[in-house]
Parts: sequence; C-alpha cells; structure tokens
Amino acid sequence: MITSTSLRTCCWLRARLQVMQQSVAGHAMDLLANEIRTSLPPITLRVTNVIGYVILIAVNIAASTGLLGPTNAEISARHPTPLTPAGWAFSIWGIIFALQGLGTVYQAMPQGYTPDGWKQRIVNSVGYGWQIGWFFEVAWQIAFTIDAPASPWICMFLLIGAFLGFAITLLSLFRLKDTCGSLSSVLLYFAFFLPTTLNTAWLSVAAGVGILIVPESYNWDERHVEAFAVVLICLVTALGAIVMQMERDTAYGLTLVWALVAVYGAQSSRAVRITALVCIAVNTLLSTFSLLRRKHPGGGGRGGPSPGTGDAGEPLRQQSASFKRKTDSDQGV
Repeated sequence: MITSTSLRTCCWLRARLQVMQQSVAGHAMDLLANEIRTSLPPITLRVTNVIGYVILIAVNIAASTGLLGPTNAEISARHPTPLTPAGWAFSIWGIIFALQGLGTVYQAMPQGYTPDGWKQRIVNSVGYGWQIGWFFEVAWQIAFTIDAPASPWICMFLLIGAFLGFAITLLSLFRLKDTCGSLSSVLLYFAFFLPTTLNTAWLSVAAGVGILIVPESYNWDERHVEAFAVVLICLVTALGAIVMQMERDTAYGLTLVWALVAVYGAQSSRAVRITALVCIAVNTLLSTFSLLRRKHPGGGGRGGPSPGTGDAGEPLRQQSASFKRKTDSDQGV
C-alpha cells in the first residue's frame, strides 16, 4: 500500500523534474539565440558593407564638389527652414563617415572573429542596417540636387527612411548590450556603437529639416512653419530623453546638443531660439546624468557601464557556467 510519505515523495520528485525541464528548455533557448548571434557573419554581408560604404563616400564627394549639380549648401540656401543648423554643424558628417569607415574595414578583417567573441555578435546585430541607411542617404543626395516639384516630398521620405534604418540598427545594438552586458572593447564601441548613435541622433534633426522644407515649398505662413519647428524640436528632444533614460546613451544626447546649438545660432525666430535653448539645457542635463549613471550603475535603466569597464567579455561562457551550476544544484550534486 502506498503511504502518504511515498505520495509526497513522488509529488516532490515530479515537481523537481518539471522545474529542471523548464530550466533546461529556457537555457537551451538562450544558448540557441546566442549561438545565432555569435555565428560568423556571412561573407556577402561583409563584402556588401564595403561596397556600400565606398558608394556612400563617392556620392558624397561628388555632391560636395558640385559634380551632381548644385551643392547641398547652395540648395539649402534656396530652401531655408526654422530648423536648419548653422553650416559648421554639418562637419559632424566627417566624424560619422570616419567612424563608419573604421567599422567597415574592421568587420571585413578576419581578426577578432573568435568563438564567443563580441565582434561577430555586433556585426550580426548591425546586419544590413547600415546599408539600408546608406541607401536612403545616397538616394537623398541625388534627389536633393534635382529641382523638381516633387523633390521636397521625395527628400522628406528619404530622410525619414534613413533615420528609421539607423534607428532600427541602434535598437538592435541596444538589445545585444542588454542581453550580453557591457562592451569590453573600446574599439568595437568606436567602430559600431558610436557611429550608429551619432548618425541616428543627427538624422532625427535632419529629418525634421526635411519635413519643414515641404511646407516652405508651398509658401506656408512663416508663423505656422515656426510653430511646426518648435514641435519638431520638442519631439527630437523627447526621443533623445527616452534613449538616454533607457540606454544611458550619452553620445546621443551630446549630438542633439551639437545640432540644437547650431540651430540656435542660425535662426532669428524668437520662439525657435527659446525652444532650442531650453532643449539644449535639457539635453545637456540628461547627457550628464546618463554619464554619471554609466559610471555608477545601479540607479535604474537598462544600460551598463561604459565600454571597456564591463566584465561581459565572454557572456556565452558565463551563461554556460551558470547553467551548469544551476543543473548541478537541481540534481543535488
């Protein structure tokens, strides 16, 4: 006859077995997801990244030297908006292109692709995101030089497409960081994270300029366009605040400060200047706060310590060791 003690023992063993099965299944899924991220990036991706970058630089050189027609500065002078930054601010493209060049060359090199390494995780997370963003940027450069009635609309959608392309890529990198921990390599940060952040933040302002060119081309009342510009400045700042709060991305906020200082210096509209000044202060405070939180983690948010200070250089192996300890514990070893 089965005693109550035997029944309790069987129930306990069954419950423990279910817990072990759930634990094994959960860890197996985590390891499978990380296995996909850490697989060697396909050669097609690495080669097309190089080709896409070369095309990007070639088109930008052609546009800046007038080979495609009027330069960007000449066309921008024909379509002023209350959100157009001062000319010096556009030098940030040199930094963005240089960092993207570093990432493009480094991802093409075989060095650094090691088992459980960060390099393949990041390159796989970026995927074709940079190429999508570059496609929209190149298409915008060409469309911007064409003086046609539909050009403002085309340019607006292309700038929004470029922003979304890089924003989605940045989100993918954020997910990688949140899953595997902080970067252990400053080189990987400067080659992939930083250029993606700078490009996304700058394009959020550039897309706003592209949006405002449309009503300007239809000769809207200046006060209405200025009010629209104020709304866009606030939206860009709100988006930056979310990024800095959730991911402690100081570089994103500093890029917005750079852009809005240039807007403040270039515009004469009182409403736009006051809004830009307030948003400069907000972004500066949030950038400082996010930097302090990165140096002293634990105050909320999902971001980790600054690159180079983390201990997550081999998260897969750490997860495997944790899984083994958990399994041994469940088995009573």
